[in-house]
Amino acid sequence: MTEPSPATPLPDHRQDAGYFRFLERTGVDWDAWWEVLCGRVAGAIFRGALTPEVCERTCRRFWSSPLLSSPNTTRGTERAVGPLLLASDTLDGYLTESERTRTGLAEICGGPGRTLPALLDEWQTYLADRGVGLRLAEHEGRTAGSFKIRSRADSESFGLLPHDDAMHNWGLPHLLDFEIQGVKHVCNTLLCLENGPGGELVYWNAAFGPEDRRALGMRPDSYGYPLEALSGVERITLPIHAGDMYMFDGGNVHAVAASGTADVHRTMALWITGQLDDGTILQWA
Repeated sequence: MTEPSPATPLPDHRQDAGYFRFLERTGVDWDAWWEVLCGRVAGAIFRGALTPEVCERTCRRFWSSPLLSSPNTTRGTERAVGPLLLASDTLDGYLTESERTRTGLAEICGGPGRTLPALLDEWQTYLADRGVGLRLAEHEGRTAGSFKIRSRADSESFGLLPHDDAMHNWGLPHLLDFEIQGVKHVCNTLLCLENGPGGELVYWNAAFGPEDRRALGMRPDSYGYPLEALSGVERITLPIHAGDMYMFDGGNVHAVAASGTADVHRTMALWITGQLDDGTILQWA
C-alpha cells in the first residue's frame, strides 16, 4: 500500500459529544454493543470479557499454531492467523485464506470457559431475539472469515498509523462485487488477548470521505492519514488490557499507540460487522 503525500489540514468532520464517546462496562453488555452497531454512539469497551486463563490458553495456541505467518513484509514484528480483507490483493485470495484458516482459528480459540466463539454465539442469540440475523459475508457461495488473530510488537510512534476502515471497504477495486458494499456503517470489534503498558486505541473525532482523501493526495489503496490533517482534532485515548473487548465506528480515524518496547506483544482477535438491511448483520475479517 502506498503512503500518502503531504497535505494541508482538512475542515473538521466532527460528531457531537453525545455520539463521540465510549461506553465502558465491566463485563459484556450486548445492549451497549447494539448502540454502537446502530450508530448511536461511537464506541464501547467491555473490561474483562475474557478471563486471564482463557487469554493465556488462546495465546499459547496462537503462538504454537502451524498456521502462524508473517503477512506484512514491511512490518517484521507482525504475526497472524486468518484472513484480512484489506490486506488481500484479490477477493478470491481472501476467500481462499478464510477457508484455509477457519478450522485452525476455531481450535485456537475453543475450549472450556467463556471463549471468543462462545461470545459470538451469545451475540448471535441476542440479535436473534431482536429479529436480526447475523451471518458471514458471502460471495458466489463462499463465505468470509469470521475473525483473525494478529500480533505486533512495536516501539514506533504508532503501532498502527491513523486510518479508517470504511473507505477501504468501499473503495478498493477488487472488492466492488463483494456484498459488504451494501453496508454503509461498519463496526470494528477487537478482543485483546495480550498487551503491555502501551498499545492504546487512539480515536479521532474525524471521518473523511473520498473527496477528502483525494484532497490529501491519497489513492483508494493509500494507508495512513497525515498527522497534520488531524491537528487540533478532538481525540480519545483508550487503554487496552488483556481480556478487554471493544467495538467502534470504523469510519472514524483511529490508530494504535506505540507499545514503547519491542519485547511486548499486542495480540488481538479482530473482525468487522455491518448492517446489510433491517434483518441482516454481516460479519467479516
